Amino acid sequence: MEMFYLSEEIVCRTNIDNDTENTATVKQKEILFSYDFGETAFKKISFSGVRLLYGKLRFKKPIPVKMQSSNPYIEMYFSFKGSRQMFFSQSNRRFCIPHGHQNLFYIPDPEFYIEPEANDEENISLQIQFNEGYFKRLIPINAPLFHNFATNLNNRRFAALNPTPAATTPKMLGILNDIVHCERTGIIKQLHLEANILKLLQYQFEQYEESVERKEYSFVKDYDIDKLFQAKKIIEQNITHPYPLLELAHKTGLNDYKLKKGFKELFGNTVFGYLHELRMQKAREMLFDSQMSIAEIAEYCGYAYIPSFIKAYKQKYGLTPKKMREN
Repeated sequence: MEMFYLSEEIVCRTNIDNDTENTATVKQKEILFSYDFGETAFKKISFSGVRLLYGKLRFKKPIPVKMQSSNPYIEMYFSFKGSRQMFFSQSNRRFCIPHGHQNLFYIPDPEFYIEPEANDEENISLQIQFNEGYFKRLIPINAPLFHNFATNLNNRRFAALNPTPAATTPKMLGILNDIVHCERTGIIKQLHLEANILKLLQYQFEQYEESVERKEYSFVKDYDIDKLFQAKKIIEQNITHPYPLLELAHKTGLNDYKLKKGFKELFGNTVFGYLHELRMQKAREMLFDSQMSIAEIAEYCGYAYIPSFIKAYKQKYGLTPKKMREN
């Protein structure tokens, strides 16, 4: 990967085959580009057929990034922070991936544009990319569920699994956290990453399958979808002191029945189930990434009694918070 600033745009040239072919073991590299208007930092991990890019961008003005690729590839894109616009000029397709959302793309375009937000805030994402040969070995592209995606892939046409970005679920977040913070080395690291990537693909396809079925037998009306996403955002912003169900419904303009049934249909979990998943995921992140005590983490995650938090955490992850932190 090479990156340089040229005439009011950043150009990034990359070749997935060069990065992933003839790779006997995992390669990892930290890449940093700094400019007067901002900076980009990547952690690149590659092994046979696969490349991962964990990227952090911070721009003070709207500078587009022109991505130039010598080979088509498939990409799982996960947005952790900030939103990102992508414009595929050859295919004339534009996608926005907001915070907390994801999609799966087939990108045959030799160049396309990434347009990060220009608000001096970090834009964080994980891109998991496959060359065509690796992906075709993984996925039965003749399966009816993937017919449209596979047809476009075989005909070298741009494809997106979901017509609009799908929510990143707490289950996905747990796996993404494992991938980003994996400290294993060598073949063990590769096996760990591949196993987690397969699990992510499973969750993406299951979510897509559910969305297809939901369109056929949907309780959720189009005019309620934004309200349900608003409810989801409110839950995410208030995991320590969540709103009671009736108050949450009132804040979003829904009644409690529509909120409960619509939330389960749209996001595959109940309101309280989603809150629990978020709390457990946040607790896990804090155990790894902070010096907070277990009592402080329990309180942050909305638990008044530490034993209740420890029990819930062990049921979720198989280890107590103390044991997991030690390991």
